[in-house]
Amino acid sequence: MLIRGHHLLCILGFRGYGYDEYFVNNMNNIIKKLNNEQDMLIKLVDSVDNICEKCPNNIDGKCKNEHHQGSIKEMDDSVLNILEIKPNTLMKYDDVLDKIKLLMTEEAMDDICCNCTWKGYGCCIEGLKNLR
Repeated sequence: MLIRGHHLLCILGFRGYGYDEYFVNNMNNIIKKLNNEQDMLIKLVDSVDNICEKCPNNIDGKCKNEHHQGSIKEMDDSVLNILEIKPNTLMKYDDVLDKIKLLMTEEAMDDICCNCTWKGYGCCIEGLKNLR
């Protein structure tokens, strides 16, 4: 399974707010699979992943919001950098969760997610708190 950097934070607090039922169902299925199989290997990427498959911003396998200041790719790079993970690294999901617990801070999330539509709901930071 491919998971892009910033989606590691989205997964923590996802509540079903989103684009449409296809996106929400896909996200819920991926989260369920990850939670049920935490020893599953995932490939951490800084580009379109399995969650993006049902996103309306995915145009021919590329995110239309990927290459500008404050872009989705910048969010991915920031998360992976904080977690000390290079793009295209294979890791067990539970090892990634351990890194998030150890290295991710609320302050970093506030900075990384400053342009996110869902930030105002506080779900992802709440998810980080619940993870700990």
